[in-house]
Amino acid sequence: MIQVGQVLDKYELLERVGQGGMAIVYRGIDRSLKRVVAIKVLHKHLADYQEARDRFEREAQAVAKLRHENILEIFDYAAKEDSEAYIVTEFIDGQTLKQVITDRPIAFPEIGAMIILQVGRALAHAHAGGILHRDVKPENIMVRTDGVVKLMDFGISHMVDLERLTVTGQLLGSPAYMAPEHVEGRPLDFRTDVFALGIVLYQLCVGRLPFEGKNPHEVLKRIAECRFIDPRTANPRIGNRLGRIILRAMAASPSDRFPAIGEMVAALDAYLDESGIPTDKISGELGRYFAAPASYEQALEDRLIDHLTRRGKKLLAEDDRPGALDVFDRVLTIDSDNEGVIAILDGINRRLRMKAVGIGVLAALAIGGGAYMIHRKSAPPGAESPEPPGGSGVAMNHVVTRVGYDDPPPTIDAAVAEELDAQIAIFVPNPNGNGRPLLADAGAVPANEPKELSVRVDPADGSEVDFGDGRGWVPVSREDSRVARAIDRDITVKIRNPCCQSVEVHAKYGQGEVPVQLKFLPAAVIPTCTIEGVKPEDITVRVASKPARLNERSDVFFGGIPSKRVRVEFFTATTSMKSTVEVGPNQTIEVKCDPQS
Repeated sequence: MIQVGQVLDKYELLERVGQGGMAIVYRGIDRSLKRVVAIKVLHKHLADYQEARDRFEREAQAVAKLRHENILEIFDYAAKEDSEAYIVTEFIDGQTLKQVITDRPIAFPEIGAMIILQVGRALAHAHAGGILHRDVKPENIMVRTDGVVKLMDFGISHMVDLERLTVTGQLLGSPAYMAPEHVEGRPLDFRTDVFALGIVLYQLCVGRLPFEGKNPHEVLKRIAECRFIDPRTANPRIGNRLGRIILRAMAASPSDRFPAIGEMVAALDAYLDESGIPTDKISGELGRYFAAPASYEQALEDRLIDHLTRRGKKLLAEDDRPGALDVFDRVLTIDSDNEGVIAILDGINRRLRMKAVGIGVLAALAIGGGAYMIHRKSAPPGAESPEPPGGSGVAMNHVVTRVGYDDPPPTIDAAVAEELDAQIAIFVPNPNGNGRPLLADAGAVPANEPKELSVRVDPADGSEVDFGDGRGWVPVSREDSRVARAIDRDITVKIRNPCCQSVEVHAKYGQGEVPVQLKFLPAAVIPTCTIEGVKPEDITVRVASKPARLNERSDVFFGGIPSKRVRVEFFTATTSMKSTVEVGPNQTIEVKCDPQS
């Protein structure tokens, strides 16, 4: 039985720091070179199996061939039959990406893109060496305190034979991050890692996995079907540019994905560059983020608004209206009341009206009760926003809608509509609420036959839905997590739950079902402590292993877990006190120290 303090050859085990399905990881010291290392010791119950020892050895051999800043470096390996099997690697002062996002969800997709850019660079290097990882997931990604990201655990990696790569009868890897071809037992190649990286990017940017289920079988079934909520719908801050990167990486067919991880890296590089984030200084950016997340996010918000506003103006000056609107849309998802951008969009409205006047359609764009306003409109859940004619790259996030319905919508001359549509994707809602292109006849519209709309909410317990029909809030069924209503038009559905952030989703007539995943609100833990003879400023506090302040709230985030046990620690010069509490979303709990403990 391995214990702390034991010496394996020249490596002394100082502290147990982690455990996985195959091994236990210790922080240790190399007595010869006097350096701190990580020692990964194969579980005793696996060491007797040759297959496990072979896999362990394969990891050491695979990574030993790789030298890259973003790949965990291996120093040594030993697996004698009469001794422990272990791998010695560099020691990472930091956390796994899984721990990072569990402790604090990422607020800005740009931060997720920076993390994945580094992982992508690591995979590109591994692929260039003919190594397919096959188990890319947050648990296998380390984030160093200085912002450097390290890909690790190549335990089920394969040296790729590009002619044939399959493992008959074996399903190796983590279900939630598998590609459809992996689930179905079809041949794998480098694009399998592209899909997994797309899932991790989705998870970082949206805050949840794209494929979830009650058990692994259900998750694998959903992966095989490759149906998930469009990331731009799940989190409007993602925007079209990053959304398309995620969707391409997660395409069901390998032929529709990035053909090589390097192309995905290049796309992320361009996205961050256009966002004003220098990609040659990514680790420095992330180092500042992990050192002080809240202050970094505030500064990043200001930087993004400033840079994107200036970029949008530049694109307008270059007569690239679709590109400018795409950029301005990103600004408004960060600051919906941004006066500068709203003024610019008002100016575009005026120019569109003037254009219409110049070609004889003043009545079609009347400024009075029938004014047209550019605003943001999300795509329906589970569907990718369609591209406008001509492939300009602007999805239906920017639409021109007619405000006020005192008169029926005008019929627009096709030639006029085509000229306007060449500048911006324009859709007009008719009186019964169904959006239709200006190119279509906007005359009288017959009533639709009512069709059932089912809203499926997670979590169901405590959730309520308002269909906007005047009947008020309807509780979601706990049995099947659904509530249904017959609708004859497109509607906006509101969902609320005391535990979570309230949301509004756009449901299309005939859509059938709308899946809604609510995000848990953080809990507030307030540490308090009074010790006779000790000044408050001499008491150090940590909440969930992070520095905190007396009598001030520390937010605890949940990710997809509805409860969490939180350790609160109090330290003075002479003593330490610990308390563990269980908290749920949107709760406020005061935790007092116990000087007697």
